Amino acid sequence: MLRSIGIIPDGNRRYSRKAGLSLQEAYLKGFEKAEEVFDWCLATPGIRSATVYALSTENLDRSGDELQVLTALYDRYFRKLSKSEKIHENEVRVRVIGRLGELNGLSPAVKVLHEATEGYGRNRLNIALAYGGRAEILDAVQRANADGRIAGLDEKTFSRYLYQSDDIDLLIRTGGTHRLSNFLTWQTTYSELYFTEKLWPEFGREDFDAALAFYKEAKRNFGK
Repeated sequence: MLRSIGIIPDGNRRYSRKAGLSLQEAYLKGFEKAEEVFDWCLATPGIRSATVYALSTENLDRSGDELQVLTALYDRYFRKLSKSEKIHENEVRVRVIGRLGELNGLSPAVKVLHEATEGYGRNRLNIALAYGGRAEILDAVQRANADGRIAGLDEKTFSRYLYQSDDIDLLIRTGGTHRLSNFLTWQTTYSELYFTEKLWPEFGREDFDAALAFYKEAKRNFGK
């Protein structure tokens, strides 16, 4: 059964050029699309966890102006999520995961969001920000070492030190690129990978349904 989904929402910048929009307008449409897709996840029986690649560690090398636009949008978006009736009605625990210290000014909004949804567990939304799969593994090793757990460490115990431990059943990437780009390196070992040419703001319900149909037809044997 499909329980956990990962999303790489690629194509916002290309969409801005294609649609003749400013970068801020295109990113805003991307944020709106993310809310819409998460609504579809909540409405899909079985799905309990979604992890969205919001900003990679490599993206931190982008221009200061672009990062400033994104930081302002995320600040506003996180505060909006903390008050969202849909989040609270569906008991969604929201976590922002990654090396958040790399982004100035977002800590207060992240704290508000985490505290507002701390008690929930029926559904989970992870927002990967200043995130890298390799960085996550390195940070997990350091945390395990600090706890004195390195010797005899097994996969189950190690996964508890990751930013989030859900294995991903289905990973969707928009924008026509066929790679994972350092996203959920540990958790996607046996994921089904669905790629579409659609740019993220253009990703529609029919595309989401096509991804679900693709997963349903997959024969998952986990190497056995």
